[in-house]
Amino acid sequence: MQDQQLDAIDFFAVPEQHQAVVRDWYAGRVAPLALDGERSVHLPHPAGDGRVLKLKGAGLSGNPVQFGVYHRTGPKAPVFDFEGRMMEDVAAGHDGAFRGGVSFQQASTEYRVARRLIELGYETVPCLGYGRIEKEGRVSWFSLFEHEPGLSGAMAYPQLPLDIWIHLNRVIGDLMFELAVKHDLIGYCWYSRTPDNRFLIRDLHPYRQADAFNMSQVSWVMQVFYAMHIRGNSQRLWALNWNEPAMPPDLHVWQYRAFCPDVRLEDHDELRHELVVPYMLGAPQDFVFERLLALLKRNRITAALMHACPTKFARA
Repeated sequence: MQDQQLDAIDFFAVPEQHQAVVRDWYAGRVAPLALDGERSVHLPHPAGDGRVLKLKGAGLSGNPVQFGVYHRTGPKAPVFDFEGRMMEDVAAGHDGAFRGGVSFQQASTEYRVARRLIELGYETVPCLGYGRIEKEGRVSWFSLFEHEPGLSGAMAYPQLPLDIWIHLNRVIGDLMFELAVKHDLIGYCWYSRTPDNRFLIRDLHPYRQADAFNMSQVSWVMQVFYAMHIRGNSQRLWALNWNEPAMPPDLHVWQYRAFCPDVRLEDHDELRHELVVPYMLGAPQDFVFERLLALLKRNRITAALMHACPTKFARA
């Protein structure tokens, strides 16, 4: 805990009663209750009733934000044009944030999407608002969340029992698919767990609003599949390290059962090699729309997404 010696701090939507503890954190006047990942801390709630404030963008591992030093980590944040070409949204990715901080886009989106999901009736970790801190002409951003008593972000096996981990890796697909189809919200997220085993949606900054004026059926499918691939691929890589015999070897594709009940492991493997690598990791060097379209219609997963895409998006 140390004074970050900021020149300014500004709040957007954060209730006034919660602003003082945020100011105290950045000024080094309050100790964290806990660290939460690389860029978040838990802080005392002013109500003192067991709730906790989580400040994302609080600094690097409990130390100050490294102004001028960018994260340079994490997956890219692609946007797919009307024909499915990949473009990178740098502001939406970790590369747009200083180490220990979050980007303007991440802070704003986290707040707006969390508020929207709560309005729609989804159990979601509340985001109270967001803000910015300034030092020597550079600006970093933060988001402020409210955790109910006992809320846990330790959501991976073996911290979770295997049966719960398997269940969550299936139903997350139901959630992501429903948000995309019913509410035009495309992205990936995860959960926090309450002591009574309720699961609250969190980590919403990768989301974007689908727009039928600027997206087609093809770009909608590309955006949805990329989001689900990023979330599922994390599970696939973790499982290799755990080497747990009881873990279903195809668990990372169970999320696709939400719209493709007969999905097979080889369907996903085909897309890893023929869609993700040439079309999603960077701007394609040799883009032919008809070739991409043929792949999307041929593969079992993307063909099911093509069918599920809302009809307001222009068909190819």
